[in-house]
Amino acid sequence: MPICTKSEITSAKFEKVVRELLDANPFVRHAVIGTSRLGKPIHALTLGCGEKSVLINAAHHANEWITTLILTRFIEELANNFDPHNPPPWAEKITLHCIPLVNPDGVDLVTGGLGKLRMAYKDALALYESAPAVLSFPSDWKANICGVDLNSNYPAGWELAREHKFSRGYMQAGARDYVGPAPLSEPESCAMAAYTVFHDIDVTVSLHTQGEEIYWQYPGFNPTGAEELARRFAAASGYKLEEVPPESSFAGYRDWFIETFNRPGFTIECGLGENPLPLSQFDEMYKKVSALLREVLV
Repeated sequence: MPICTKSEITSAKFEKVVRELLDANPFVRHAVIGTSRLGKPIHALTLGCGEKSVLINAAHHANEWITTLILTRFIEELANNFDPHNPPPWAEKITLHCIPLVNPDGVDLVTGGLGKLRMAYKDALALYESAPAVLSFPSDWKANICGVDLNSNYPAGWELAREHKFSRGYMQAGARDYVGPAPLSEPESCAMAAYTVFHDIDVTVSLHTQGEEIYWQYPGFNPTGAEELARRFAAASGYKLEEVPPESSFAGYRDWFIETFNRPGFTIECGLGENPLPLSQFDEMYKKVSALLREVLV
């Protein structure tokens, strides 16, 4: 049964979809790459057997959970059109790694999968109330369950990110923008980095929301082929190529990947509006983003 795109995702719903996808498509390879702060598995799904390795990830940020639905639907479509006895041309040259739910605890907090009576929910509420204000709880929560922004927890320019976030008041664990006590302090970011290194990934695409924008640069680096692929992404989706704003210039997964490997890494800001984006946007968003993602398989 395909993933439901008419209701919010939780880690339990996602686990069910993963099991059903694997049962129906034994050629899809699966690994648990690590666990979250609350011990929930972080899943990777893999298709193809080519020399070039591509990694697409989603939901680093809790209130951007709609990206999990986008990436999971994309995997389902690829699997439905995949004949292991006669693989599509892309699968001969590319190994596609997909990690649709990087931050399961945070997503559960936002979408109701955690439960208001759980101590972890109460702890997160206390962090929210003690940190710089955001609009509402839990819908505006971006961080993992311990109040660390996973996409500000990678080593690339972490000290600069820390300085910038601290200057804006994000000096402690909370709903957003806290970089953590040290780079890769969180099990979720550690799992992503370790998996990326182990599989010697060539290209990464990180799905976020919102803005219909594509970020592909990191200061001091110019990976071969990155600009060309970014322009193809823009042409396929209608999204704009943008320079990274100063408040988001360092310590992200894309930043770390480019700095570490000097290979193309991209952040795709899906959809328009205020996070979390409504499910009413899903169909239009998926049309644009799936067209973009197909370009990475060319």
